[in-house]
Amino acid sequence: MKVFDVFLRNCVRYDIKWSITPYPKSKIRDFAIKYGLGQKRIALGYYSFEDDERFLIDGIIEGFLIKTSY
Repeated sequence: MKVFDVFLRNCVRYDIKWSITPYPKSKIRDFAIKYGLGQKRIALGYYSFEDDERFLIDGIIEGFLIKTSY
């Protein structure tokens, strides 16, 4: 949960004007849309992590998407 907490804080931190516009793919995009989070912020927050941490975030996000899809 600590990694996910840092992920969410990074998403808020990156809510500034950037000259680039990255868009998340797959589950990350679905998570951003479902919870009304900006796709650009989610992408920047997600890619600020290394591969191992992204794997943890993927699992947590998948849990959020599965639990609330009923």
